[in-house]
Amino acid sequence: MKDRLISLLRSSERYTKLDMVYFASGNFWQTFGQVVNSILALALLLIFANFLPKETYGTYRYLLSLAGLLNIFTLSGMSQAVAQAVSNGHEGALRTSVRYQLKWNSLLMLVFLTLGGYYLFRHNYAVMGGLLVLGLCVPLVSAFNTYGAYLGGRREFRLHNLFSVLSTLIYVAGMIVAIFLSGKVIWLVAAYALTALASNALFYFVTLRRFKPPLEPAEDTLRYGRHLTYINLMAPVVSQLDSIILNHFWGAAPLAVYSIAMAIPNRAVPFVKSWVDVSFPKLATKTLEEIHATLYRRIAQGMLFGLVMTGCYVFVAPYLFKYFLPQYLDAVFYTQVLSLMFIFSVPNRYIATLFAAQKMSRHLFVIGAVQSAFRLFYYIVLGIWGGILGLVIAQVAGTGTNFLISMVAWYWRKM
Repeated sequence: MKDRLISLLRSSERYTKLDMVYFASGNFWQTFGQVVNSILALALLLIFANFLPKETYGTYRYLLSLAGLLNIFTLSGMSQAVAQAVSNGHEGALRTSVRYQLKWNSLLMLVFLTLGGYYLFRHNYAVMGGLLVLGLCVPLVSAFNTYGAYLGGRREFRLHNLFSVLSTLIYVAGMIVAIFLSGKVIWLVAAYALTALASNALFYFVTLRRFKPPLEPAEDTLRYGRHLTYINLMAPVVSQLDSIILNHFWGAAPLAVYSIAMAIPNRAVPFVKSWVDVSFPKLATKTLEEIHATLYRRIAQGMLFGLVMTGCYVFVAPYLFKYFLPQYLDAVFYTQVLSLMFIFSVPNRYIATLFAAQKMSRHLFVIGAVQSAFRLFYYIVLGIWGGILGLVIAQVAGTGTNFLISMVAWYWRKM
């Protein structure tokens, strides 16, 4: 059966122009990890939606958005830099980069504590307590989770996704305990932060024990990681500003509705993007001419796949909400519109991946800056004006704009 499957995959390569055996073997584990993680996350979402008031869930999401926003003070580009280095045989980049990140992230801890002091002054003890817990855990988590980039660079897709599933199980179990024992915001945040720290630290040290990467100088990797961080400096702001605007101008309950509407699309988009991530090690070793020869075919394939996903989700969404999320039926229309993002998710990820794999820092910087500027404009104008609907339109418009900007940048590079 295995031989027949390999033969079938090889025969399909004349149509797809892909190394289908590599793609299928890597994506089996990527798909397995994404499917299991999505099932667990959606199960937890049902518990959130049915056992927590909208205001509590909205406040919890607001705190996580603040934590995401403060990631601007971390070396967020280091994971891609480590993956690129490991793909080319420099495995010592893992330990060196983690040590470097731990030193750097002391700044993030200070920012969390300062912001917590501000909310203490405002007598908002729930937000203050949540920020203090996050300040102690998030700086460590953002360094230890680099093990995933190391495994991806080694093409250890099986182990990477098994660790990912186990991390999600730990997180879901901790959240369920916090919901049913207390249901208060501070305990929800504590469960989130402590389970994330425990799982990432555990699997980082397991990775070290199993593969024994050396501790060696990796200045090129550190430099490239800093470059990628500067290139994506506004990414944490862009990714969280919508929730912060909605909570500030419209309240915690609308933020809960918006978060539920975004939940399934947000799980589906990484699922689709993970298929593209399998190609990173190969893109890192190809020439630009080889990549360009198949670029437009890959984009067309990705858009077609996204269009099919959009159609299926628009049809299924009303039934999902009717039977599983009856308290959030007002989110159905919003989630259907958000599914239009699927059309551009694969092309956007593919272009970003090939730029990163080829270490084209200048192009990434220009693309990231222009894309971030457009998204910030959409969020501020449409979010303040239209609340949930305005931000939904902003999400779709931002995804489409990202695609156009990426294509213009690639065409400019080709010229």
